[in-house]
Amino acid sequence: MKSAINLLPPVLRRGRMLRRRAIQWGAVLCIVLVGAWAARWWKLREYHSLNQQLEAVAHNGRPAQVKLQEITVMRQQLRQLQQHEDVAKELQQQRQVLAVLGVVSQAARQSNGRLRVTDLKVTDFQTAHVADQPEKEPTRGGTVTLIGVSLDSPTVAEFHDTLERSGLFVDVKLIKSNARKENDTSLYEYEVCCEL
Repeated sequence: MKSAINLLPPVLRRGRMLRRRAIQWGAVLCIVLVGAWAARWWKLREYHSLNQQLEAVAHNGRPAQVKLQEITVMRQQLRQLQQHEDVAKELQQQRQVLAVLGVVSQAARQSNGRLRVTDLKVTDFQTAHVADQPEKEPTRGGTVTLIGVSLDSPTVAEFHDTLERSGLFVDVKLIKSNARKENDTSLYEYEVCCEL
């Protein structure tokens, strides 16, 4: 049996019930929103803290990064310098072909047409005479063999002396000098070996 009877009209009862449910669900919704806001605030606070730490580390590590970049650039420059040095050493060891040809042609020109170089043979021209160890004798460089004809023997001797005085050759040797007759003219064939 009932001890109380609700005599309110159903419209009012429904309104009160809706109000009560709205307050209940509103409270739950507010609690959920406050919790979400608090979690978001906590995450933002953590994010700002981590961001500040990252900036501090980046600020403290910036000199190290600059040094690392400088070291990388210096290593590249060092590699380039080593390549240039290798090229310079190779060029230093190579002989100058034009210098040899110039000395030979100047020596031949001093004979005023009485001597002519008909053949020039080069052997081991790029070999440098360098001593690897001080107690060993330096290895000789290449040789240049000059073959030609002359009108007389003193011109060949003068040509030989001019080549010796040039300072370009270590040793100049007259290998052969033969007289031959051609059309009532006496010619001297010669062969001169010059060591670089």
